[in-house]
Amino acid sequence: MSNRNEILEVVEKYIESTHSSDGKLVRDIFHEDSKITGHIKGKLLRQSKEDWAKFVENYQPSPKQKGEERSFDIHLMDIGIETAVVKVKSPYIGMIFMDTLSFIKEEGQWFIYNKIFETVE
Repeated sequence: MSNRNEILEVVEKYIESTHSSDGKLVRDIFHEDSKITGHIKGKLLRQSKEDWAKFVENYQPSPKQKGEERSFDIHLMDIGIETAVVKVKSPYIGMIFMDTLSFIKEEGQWFIYNKIFETVE
């Protein structure tokens, strides 16, 4: 499988984790040292991987349970041999987010190393 396809698979899992409020999936795809940082309505938010996983799993009922459609648009992909960046736009918690996800390959597996985000609509 190509790096591009492997990265796309992780992006799909990322979107599914928020859509189904799956904290375990967040823990599987984010690197141990990852940070989640961004702006929501002008307020800067900083989270660890575990903070983010708990936020995702505590958002109940999940968008999936509410019958919301799972959707996202990839705006940029820049993939190297062991690092990558993907910008993905998706709805979540009643807002539209633009997430910039940085990836690192470790022991043959791709992980989201950092997520920076902002609301866009």
